[in-house]
Amino acid sequence: MIDVVVIGGGPAGMSAALVLGRGKKQVLMIDEEKPRNAVTHASHAFLTQDGIKPKDFRDKGRSDLLKYPTISIKTDKVLSIEKTVEGSFKVTIESGEIIPTKNIVLATGVKETLPNVKGIENYYGTSIFSCPFCDGWEMKDKSLILITESIVGLHVAQLLKNWTDDLIVATNGNEVFDADQKRLLEINNIRLIEERVVELDGTDGELQGIVFESGEKIKRSGGFCTTVLDNKLSCIEQLDLEVDEAGYIMTDSMGHTNVKGIYAAGEITGPGPSQLIISASQGHLAGIGIITESCEEAFQGIDQKGF
Repeated sequence: MIDVVVIGGGPAGMSAALVLGRGKKQVLMIDEEKPRNAVTHASHAFLTQDGIKPKDFRDKGRSDLLKYPTISIKTDKVLSIEKTVEGSFKVTIESGEIIPTKNIVLATGVKETLPNVKGIENYYGTSIFSCPFCDGWEMKDKSLILITESIVGLHVAQLLKNWTDDLIVATNGNEVFDADQKRLLEINNIRLIEERVVELDGTDGELQGIVFESGEKIKRSGGFCTTVLDNKLSCIEQLDLEVDEAGYIMTDSMGHTNVKGIYAAGEITGPGPSQLIISASQGHLAGIGIITESCEEAFQGIDQKGF
């Protein structure tokens, strides 16, 4: 039986696997190899890795993991997780294999849906981004567009004012903000356009302008957008995991969920860990949590035998 199955091979999953492997645990990391940041040209704000390409980050991470004989990696999709009467788990993957394990780390991340704007995927990750903390520096002092179809856009606009004074907010034909929120944008010199976006203009992924339904075309040098995140996993209901109002798995500071033996880290626990360094930190803590708990149980068991 494997000590830990880590589901997901992003920064959270790799970090958890590394800590666990170094803790002499037999670890299997299962990953579909479909990272959400595949379109991103560079990842930022990770100390010593600032500007690294996501693929290079993953390749280097896997190279670090495979230095340890305690860690193995499998490319596959997890179909189900079943808890046994003994308190362990059976993980069934798409290839048909059933893997018994004592512990599981859920680090699957989330899937995202971009705003309903034709061609936006051609610019996403190159000149249109979703995280100001990740890419704000590269877009500083430029003329920017924020495309948002939800109230979250107000928060993002507030953040973007830190990097540029030339910002337009476009809701793509949706009435997102109330009168007070519109006034707040106005007093911060942010133009709000509620018309539908009909075209993004640019070459090689570099945004140059945006065209609205009225025919108005506005030059822009780049932008940001808010995305809809899908955090649904079938195993959440299978295992009766506690989630918050938005559906994210609830954990303590060490990644413990309400189900003994199940840990979670990274974006599956909330939108905050969208940055690589935060996800990696959460994975690291989950690894420590598993090792600490197993050491305590083993130590107490030996102590009880001694009496």
